[in-house]
Amino acid sequence: MTQAQLIAHYFSDSDNDNDMEIQPSIDNETLERKKKNRRKWIPLCTYSDKNDVIKKIKDGGIWSKTHTNITNEGKRTYYRCNRVKRRGKPCSDSIHVLHHSENECVTMYKTEDDHLHNESRSIGINQQSKEVICELFKMKIKSKRIPEILEEKSLPVPKKQQLSSYLISLRKTYYGASTISLGEIEAWCQRNSLIPDDDDKPWLLKYQIEYEDEINKDDDNDNGDHNDNDDDNKNKFRFFLTTRRLLFNASISYKIHVDATYKLIWQGFPCCVLKK
Repeated sequence: MTQAQLIAHYFSDSDNDNDMEIQPSIDNETLERKKKNRRKWIPLCTYSDKNDVIKKIKDGGIWSKTHTNITNEGKRTYYRCNRVKRRGKPCSDSIHVLHHSENECVTMYKTEDDHLHNESRSIGINQQSKEVICELFKMKIKSKRIPEILEEKSLPVPKKQQLSSYLISLRKTYYGASTISLGEIEAWCQRNSLIPDDDDKPWLLKYQIEYEDEINKDDDNDNGDHNDNDDDNKNKFRFFLTTRRLLFNASISYKIHVDATYKLIWQGFPCCVLKK
């Protein structure tokens, strides 16, 4: 419920936003200086639920909490404009919320000053740029091409690290985590080992999973010569995917072509492709 018109303006010291109490012993020069530093807070609206005002502040995306004061009227929480650096010259525009002590209502105040800084500090990736990047990602556009397309659309171009981090998050969202355990691979192999009715549906013809502890156990029980290659004692897996149609084509062919690629998946494991 909005009650801004019923609430009086509020004045505070701009240095620490404490209530102003002018003492008779203060000289005229000090009094004039404090008057110049006083902020005039204009009530914007009053909410019956504090979660509503918190959501409004978060949705704005430009306010960062600085400190809290306890006054006779209630708790006042102050927010600064985060479009400028905290240690630089502060923006004159700011807000604060009053949690009324006599009821559950919360009132939002704003200074009568406007934003005076010329350059806004970029925080994260622009929302419109994010939407375009997401669409380009779905179209499988290369990451090097994405900044060029954003410039062509006159949209803010994120930094290289920002773009890389966002693309990683998109891959995780659409394709799952970039890592998988050996146990998860074995479970996947077991689920896909049944021969399908569809001639073009891939299935697992053969797979082999070896765990490091099992390999070492076998070596301890073996009285023969041991292989000094450490790679032979690590986790191993291999699996062979095919389709019924490919197997039929292979059965009537006389030549085999084998090729390997190392960039098919993120981990860089080799993938061999056989063709007859």
